[in-house]
Amino acid sequence: MANVLVIEDRPSIGMVFDLALTEEGHKVEVVSDGSSGLKILQGEAKTDLVILDLNMPGISGREVVEIMRSENELLRNIPVIIVSGSVPSPDIMPPEGSYQAFIGKPFDLNEVIETVDWLTTAEAAC
Repeated sequence: MANVLVIEDRPSIGMVFDLALTEEGHKVEVVSDGSSGLKILQGEAKTDLVILDLNMPGISGREVVEIMRSENELLRNIPVIIVSGSVPSPDIMPPEGSYQAFIGKPFDLNEVIETVDWLTTAEAAC
């Protein structure tokens, strides 16, 4: 299955993603801020997909996506699912086409799992 990085500042939500996706067979790492997420992405471990909150202290979700898309080819091609309670608007959302899915909070966990499976299967087929 996939290596999933969850960047979410609310520990309870991160834990829900971790438990649900691990149960589905994915390897999950959860961090609470954009800086920590970028360190993992720029490190040696392979990340297949990122689940990302938008509103976080320090580096926002939008900034994480912008950095990912401007870095090396490996980061540029990692699919991103944004899961946020914010109303999608141009001032907080990353540019169109820089993320693969948006799921609003409160979220349906089955929708998250299906989207992760769809994106990781699509990546494996490439």
